[in-house]
Amino acid sequence: MIEVQDETGTTTRLIVTANRSMSWKANMYLAASLGIICMGVAIAMATYGLWMVIPFAGLEIVFIVGCLYCTLKRLSRQEVITVNNEAITVEWGYNTPDVTVNLPRRWSRLSYRCKDSVFEVGELSVSAHGKSYCLGGCLNRQEKKALYGELQTALGK
Repeated sequence: MIEVQDETGTTTRLIVTANRSMSWKANMYLAASLGIICMGVAIAMATYGLWMVIPFAGLEIVFIVGCLYCTLKRLSRQEVITVNNEAITVEWGYNTPDVTVNLPRRWSRLSYRCKDSVFEVGELSVSAHGKSYCLGGCLNRQEKKALYGELQTALGK
């Protein structure tokens, strides 16, 4: 998902985030419903003498919640791309920037390469002084093309 946050005459800021189709609350409703079903089956089996199923059902629920947490944590990472007259600044992080890269606008080159395969999403990158940085790692093909268009517009190319 691409959001143009600040677009003035000299500065453009693009925020790139992954598509999170469900919130944490919705994920917890999913985990609770799966937990009720799982524990219901485990308790039913325990009434027939298979009581060792209950701890494994509990571990299964903990595993599902852990996987949902890891997935939502990974999807909350974002990129903030700021383009102004002098530089291109790219920041990666969750709540605050973990990594920040400043590239001089004059020497920066934007490239988008995509094979014709249906399974390829393409590679969008910005490079300067022999170093290249991938952009939009969480985006699909159409979103990367849109980001490429927005960046070309911001760079005036």
